[in-house]
Amino acid sequence: MRAAMKRSARRTLGIITVATALPVLTYAGPGAASITPNATDLESLGSASGTESHADLIANVHNAESNDAGNLLSVTWSIENPTTDPVVVTWLADRTYTYSGPYFSAVTALSSDGSTRFHPIMDGSGECICSGNTSSNFSERVEPGESMAYWSMYSVPNDVESVTVEIPGFEPIEDVPIS
Repeated sequence: MRAAMKRSARRTLGIITVATALPVLTYAGPGAASITPNATDLESLGSASGTESHADLIANVHNAESNDAGNLLSVTWSIENPTTDPVVVTWLADRTYTYSGPYFSAVTALSSDGSTRFHPIMDGSGECICSGNTSSNFSERVEPGESMAYWSMYSVPNDVESVTVEIPGFEPIEDVPIS
């Protein structure tokens, strides 16, 4: 009984921590994914070319920011469409890591030494804490010449200083510094 109460208290504290930290971590300034999904004016910390059917697209990481405790990491990333045709990005919801619905839970962060792969955390309802159906500013379509921003939240050890961001259909974006 006592062990169950402790587990319940830890689970509740974890949910409260994520819920209170989320608004702070997803706000990365004017033009960020939590404010508007258009990423045209965001600086890039690294980019990668698309592979196979996504070869004409570019993925960028704009921000990797941890909370004060250093255990939660918010990554703002985008898909750039330099082509003359609109692109629908629902293919990013890789079925291997999708928790439910068309979420971007397949976007992973790899520790700089390559020893640990972090998947976006999920809330108590099993929903990915990342861009997706629960995000108020979410776009599945990237118009020609536009860049749409998205975000993902990870639980990481506080000693991780940089990550490699892996977006399905793109080369890895290596050595992204965490601020």
